[in-house]
Amino acid sequence: MLGIEEGTSCSGTRACGEGGQGGETSNGGSAGFGKDASDERDLELYLDATMGPRKDFPDTPIVAPSLPPDVPSLFGPDISGGAGPCLVEPPIDAMFPSNWTPPLFEWKASPGHNVFELRLRVDNQVNDLVVYTDQSSYMMPPEMWTALALSSAGHDIEVTVRSAEFSGATLVNGPFVGTIGTLHIALVPAPGSVVYWTTSGGSALKGFTIGASDVTTVITPGAMNDGTTCVGCHTSSPDGQLAFFSLRASELPFWVGGRRVDGTSGVPSSMVVSAHAAALLARTNQTLPTFSKAHYSANDAIVLTSLADASTGDRFEIAWTDLHSQSGGTGFLARVGDSRQAGTPAFSHDGTIVAYTSSDDLKDGRPKSAPTDVYIVPYNNKQGGQAKPLAGASDPSMHEYYPVFSPNDTFVAFNRAPDGLNAYNQPLAEIYVVPSNGGEPTRLAGNDPSSCSGVTSPGITNSWARWAPESIDVGDRRYYWLVFSSTRRGPLPQLFISAVVTSIASGVESIVKTYPAVYVTSQPAGEANHTPAWDVFQIQPPK
Repeated sequence: MLGIEEGTSCSGTRACGEGGQGGETSNGGSAGFGKDASDERDLELYLDATMGPRKDFPDTPIVAPSLPPDVPSLFGPDISGGAGPCLVEPPIDAMFPSNWTPPLFEWKASPGHNVFELRLRVDNQVNDLVVYTDQSSYMMPPEMWTALALSSAGHDIEVTVRSAEFSGATLVNGPFVGTIGTLHIALVPAPGSVVYWTTSGGSALKGFTIGASDVTTVITPGAMNDGTTCVGCHTSSPDGQLAFFSLRASELPFWVGGRRVDGTSGVPSSMVVSAHAAALLARTNQTLPTFSKAHYSANDAIVLTSLADASTGDRFEIAWTDLHSQSGGTGFLARVGDSRQAGTPAFSHDGTIVAYTSSDDLKDGRPKSAPTDVYIVPYNNKQGGQAKPLAGASDPSMHEYYPVFSPNDTFVAFNRAPDGLNAYNQPLAEIYVVPSNGGEPTRLAGNDPSSCSGVTSPGITNSWARWAPESIDVGDRRYYWLVFSSTRRGPLPQLFISAVVTSIASGVESIVKTYPAVYVTSQPAGEANHTPAWDVFQIQPPK
């Protein structure tokens, strides 16, 4: 491993912070670097960038054009007895991927305060970044953030926000210090692309590659040109070329279809999805497709769905469909020991097990108000087997639903909410993580917005978490990322990402820490964005 062990002295020329420097990805590439013959040169450039004091921050303050240039000289020592601004975004202790978009800083001001000082300090930077503005937000310029994320990956950002009341040419009140705290730049990037469902301006799938500043429209009902009026819950084919999703026309029951994610909304070729398999997926009252990369090849291409039809007595079961089949090519996983219905299936990456929501009250394959628990059943070459509740995600007093496996199948993330409520779009839902073989669940720190945001969780509809497609190792630490939706910024759901860091000792992996979530600034702020999927989607950049 390339990483410096945590706790190593930060003296010398190399970057030190919340973790080591460099590292290896789960598939053998270096963290943040290329995966081909240029790896060594990429690493050399990275080490050059992180050696010695850096000057990615300017040596003079940034002053908004609307303010007089001498404002910095007016901000003297803090005055006691007043309240300064409170940082809302990002929440203190949040972690940014090293390839993330420039961070957005937002704060709440005290009454009458109209000028603000934002100060960022990083231990390997010669200068602090000091910004004076009359706005309640600031976004770092892209070129500055790119340089900082390269130079200071693994370092902490010490942030301080102050404010005052400005009148004429002087400060008449303040300055008062507000939030003081620490943010983190991860040693590692976040891989892949996110495709999500928006219900603003009509149903559509939109997406962005991590680090992109804007989103692109991936699939719309109109572009499909087949009478579809709604596209919804979706997943990626393991090669990233296709999205498979629930769709319907008018108010008919849902069925499942697949389309290209390159912006054409084109149908997959018959070599990928046979006409017979497409017809099987078009059976109505069928939703929530899921894949495993272990079962997506020329000889073994399986998609699992939640299906209720005459053959199941109109009860939702986990159906399998062979995408290459010319006849037959479908069946159901046996779930011995579980007499309830099966919704929201999730196929493990190694293709050996399936997690699902067990409930007797499902609509469109998703849970409603009856008791719900996360169950595990073996795939067993399409035969299924003994179904068992997942310990830590099957509390009889709680709803547990929407399970999804981490990249290496070690953990399962899921929704949790009080029993007796409607699980769908439930404001009291929160996101938990549990070992996939059962254990004590961990509540995600990303559930909680900033303490001064005016809202708290539960109560902000934290829902539908999805893991990034790879974890990345640095020393004995493993980095994961999760994306989910939340209404913490207002009535509309928006997307956020949160880091999960684990340790591996004697072959046992355990969660060290989960981090508060950062806002996805790529997404349009005025849209309802939810049910994200995070994978290797081969989407095109915005035009």
